[in-house]
Amino acid sequence: MDEELLSGDAEEYEEEKLPMHIGVDEWCFHNSMMVGRMTLEGMVTLAAEMGAEGVGFDYFMMSREARKSPERLRDIIAKSGLELVFGFGIPFALPDVVFQALEIRKNEMFELAHEFGAKILRVCGGLIVPNMVHKPFHLTINRNREIDDVARRLKQFTYDASLEGLTVALENHSDYTIEEMLRIIHYIDSDKFRITLDTGNAVYLDEDPVETAKMLAPYTVYTHIKDMKRSGPMLMSVPLGQGEVDIPEIVNALKNNYYTGLYSIECNLPLWQVDQEEAALRESIKFLQGLAD
Repeated sequence: MDEELLSGDAEEYEEEKLPMHIGVDEWCFHNSMMVGRMTLEGMVTLAAEMGAEGVGFDYFMMSREARKSPERLRDIIAKSGLELVFGFGIPFALPDVVFQALEIRKNEMFELAHEFGAKILRVCGGLIVPNMVHKPFHLTINRNREIDDVARRLKQFTYDASLEGLTVALENHSDYTIEEMLRIIHYIDSDKFRITLDTGNAVYLDEDPVETAKMLAPYTVYTHIKDMKRSGPMLMSVPLGQGEVDIPEIVNALKNNYYTGLYSIECNLPLWQVDQEEAALRESIKFLQGLAD
């Protein structure tokens, strides 16, 4: 009888085993694209060739020509069978005049999201200035007021996006703490507002990435799977499994909350490692595949 119970438990475990859908974020090749070695279309094609099931890229990374004539990019995504998470990369904490001037592009972005078959829009809150020697600098005058302003703007944006059948996913972008992220979530209070969990950004805020994952996993619909490593005064992105972020525990936290979205790799190497971007992505995919197996 004990053997039958054990057998039944094993079968139930296999039935509940969640798939791991591996994705690739554009930031894996941001250096190559910046110096003209890679196009957005090339990134999507390469991701598909590597066996990815999805990609993530930003509206503002698209060329003006691609926005006006998105058919080529749309066809590459569709033929590859890739899921796209579309980003709207303007910080919601920008000054009013600047934010309003950029936000008017949201209708064009909504149309492109439909064109590409995207269901999730990744957004960010605070205005961040990158800094390789320390953590990214969060530009803010009144942090408490900024949280309120960002939450208010995101609530309206989420409503507009929901009318288009889209879900908004705010990234913990090395700007807001766990408590501040939860404060925004509870203020908006919508099932169309969720989280993009970046596994590395918590390190910049001196928070535990695993604890961050456990707290935000119930609200997560998309991820940036990123590993970080200290090198002297610098904190750098490295291939998955080669840094200090406990990726396996974070994956467990997500699966314990029945996460079935993309595990989108963001291996954001420094510019001087531009020649290593493709190899770093291949190593990261292999690491995630090992966890899936």
